Amino acid sequence: MTKLKYRFNAETLSFELHHISRKRRLKRAGLLFILTFVVAIGCFACYSQYFDTPKVLSIRQDNAALVLQLELLKKQITLADKILQQLQQRDNNIYRPTFGLDNIPSSIRDAGFGGVDRYAHLEKSIYSNILIDCSRNLDKLLRKVYIQSVSFDTVAKNATIIEQMVDCVPAIQPLAHVTPRVTSPFGYRTDPMFGDNRPHEGIDLAGHVGEVVFATGNGRVVAVERSFARTGYGNMVLVDHGFGYKTRYAHLHVITVKKGDLVKRGQQVGTLGNTGKSTGPHLHYEVLMRNKPVNPLNFFANDIESEDFSSIMHLGKTGENIAKRND
Repeated sequence: MTKLKYRFNAETLSFELHHISRKRRLKRAGLLFILTFVVAIGCFACYSQYFDTPKVLSIRQDNAALVLQLELLKKQITLADKILQQLQQRDNNIYRPTFGLDNIPSSIRDAGFGGVDRYAHLEKSIYSNILIDCSRNLDKLLRKVYIQSVSFDTVAKNATIIEQMVDCVPAIQPLAHVTPRVTSPFGYRTDPMFGDNRPHEGIDLAGHVGEVVFATGNGRVVAVERSFARTGYGNMVLVDHGFGYKTRYAHLHVITVKKGDLVKRGQQVGTLGNTGKSTGPHLHYEVLMRNKPVNPLNFFANDIESEDFSSIMHLGKTGENIAKRND
């Protein structure tokens, strides 16, 4: 049932039926809708300001968890840096000096990154401070780790070289004598055959014909000479040990190696003899360092025990057997 509206007419002092046009009704409805919409927006804004929506609350929780993880990562980077500093100190104070390497200065270990700003893309984040700190510290740590890794590689390489060098340097006597019986020392001497003063570039070790002569270090036979003339070295073997060292075994009776053979310390290279310019059975033994003769006595391990010497001889014989099988 349609409700009728009346309006009081003051002129006629009577109530008259009031008609509202359709256009006016639509206008009122539009204004009411707009007002309702504005009020709803205002209420939502006020609610959002003081209360989080479920989605916003979830995002905030995720952000808080990420920040916590970044803080933890920052602490872990700091701890890793402290551990690396301890490695650096041991490297500079122990490892590198042990193998004759110079220390790596802190200016190189702790060098930063130059050039353009590497972290400009992080400055727009609301967590830019912690992101930049973590990124910068991580980059520094990775650089330090790289430098330390290169240093350890260098130390390992030198350790391997030194280990090889220890096996190659002529360090034992060429005869199986606990005490060397030197009949003619290194240096100038009166030549036993010509009577004048001449340099003697090795030492003469007394012995009996047929005594085994051993290689005094690992190396390769680079020269073998056989001569029964009463001049020169007679039967001679020259071994190149690498690292600038060579040894010569002269006046041999029998030579048991050939040119190109690899020999191990303690392996037989021949037997003591009396060939060449020799006045009696002995071994002429030389040590050459960068092709210059040096006193062989300086290379003898005087503190070596007889049992250790025997074990070296055993290793030498093992190497000799292997070489024969390879031939």
